[in-house]
Amino acid sequence: MARKLSRYHFASPPVFDELSDRTRRVVFATRSAELRVLDEAAWQLLTTEPERLPGDVVEDLTGIHLLVDDGEDELRSVVDENRDAIAALDCLSLVVTPTAQCQLGCGYCGQEHSARWLSPHHQDAFVRQVTRKLDAYPYREVDLCWFGAEPLVGMAVIRELTPRLRAVAEERGCSFGARIITNGLALGRRIARELVERHGVASIDITLDGTPEYHDTRRGTKSGTPTFRRIFANLVALAESDLKVRINLRINVDEANWQGISPLIDMLARAGLQRRVACYFAPIHSWGNDAHKKALSARDFADLEVQWHAELLLAGFPSRLMPGRRRIVCLAVQRDGLLVDANGTLFHCTEAPYVPGYGEPDEMAIGTVDAGEDAERRTTLSLFNDEVRAGAYNCSSCALLPVCGGACPKLWKEGIPPCPSTLHNMPERLLLVLAAHRINTSPTTPAVGATTTMAAS
Repeated sequence: MARKLSRYHFASPPVFDELSDRTRRVVFATRSAELRVLDEAAWQLLTTEPERLPGDVVEDLTGIHLLVDDGEDELRSVVDENRDAIAALDCLSLVVTPTAQCQLGCGYCGQEHSARWLSPHHQDAFVRQVTRKLDAYPYREVDLCWFGAEPLVGMAVIRELTPRLRAVAEERGCSFGARIITNGLALGRRIARELVERHGVASIDITLDGTPEYHDTRRGTKSGTPTFRRIFANLVALAESDLKVRINLRINVDEANWQGISPLIDMLARAGLQRRVACYFAPIHSWGNDAHKKALSARDFADLEVQWHAELLLAGFPSRLMPGRRRIVCLAVQRDGLLVDANGTLFHCTEAPYVPGYGEPDEMAIGTVDAGEDAERRTTLSLFNDEVRAGAYNCSSCALLPVCGGACPKLWKEGIPPCPSTLHNMPERLLLVLAAHRINTSPTTPAVGATTTMAAS
């Protein structure tokens, strides 16, 4: 059967490898999220006459969907895989914002905060709703995410609700796990230990927006008090603890703070956080507001991001250079994925609660814990894969789709393309992967990660 190069791929520029005395390319097959290093001669055959490649090479490249049947409708294949993954999902994803309050007054935040907490009545109703979902479908896992506003301001709710949700899950044979996304201001040693040991939190995301002179102008308290020193101290203490928890550091970036990112990486390295903390960079985007207008251009952010990843690697940090296959883009496309806010309102998008830009009542809401869900309102975002298949968005012609998933259905609906930086810096990332591999392996090792270097005969 005739085969062709998949449309879903990226390739690095050719680079001369002095160790092998050959010109090579790093190729990324996005349908499988697999890397291969090819000699230039093999690459040229792959792009023009793939039938002339050696049989073992053809078999390998076909196995990772870099070579595909000539008549295959690849967009349909990718979207069908996504739909199948959603249909087979056996993990019930829950997001709880225990309070509408937050200590910080971040200028780019689209939320309006208030002194409100998820009431006992609404907790009862939410537990009943979760119970009905678990009774209606054979889920095997419950994943609970504590989100904000700022979830640690709602510790009382976390203490009340965690054991109830865990019990409901375990009574039905489901495993239970939790994670939290926090500004880190209240994440002292005692609270961190309680979260991990009592409430099952296995992953903690904290945010810093550069070094103090940048962070404190953007993420101070509502009264203007600086927060960097306290958050950084909490991060260091968490990293130095014996707690078994993943620690992720989100670094927000826009035109006002990009110069503070490299110094922050140096500061993190000098604190010895390489073995416990994984960093990632996030461009400021619209949150029901116009924050995206202060973002760096997509090209500028992408170029800087590659530089920052290189700095992380040189400092000994793990660096998330390559994305994985993303069949389920977010909560919005899941069968039963659910967020409850402090008012007892239900959503299937984490960026919808407390945002005045979505009106009153919130146009993004899909129901309440008392009245239940409105199935029709859930389809406002849940049919995203069907829309991609129909060509409604640029995703349908983009080679990044299998590892991006479309990024954010809500932003596409709002007319703001949410394309990730990998769309603009993938070739540079591939070269960085090769460089990192050369640093971390012996010169004779021909592989990138677990992949194989292949040459045409």
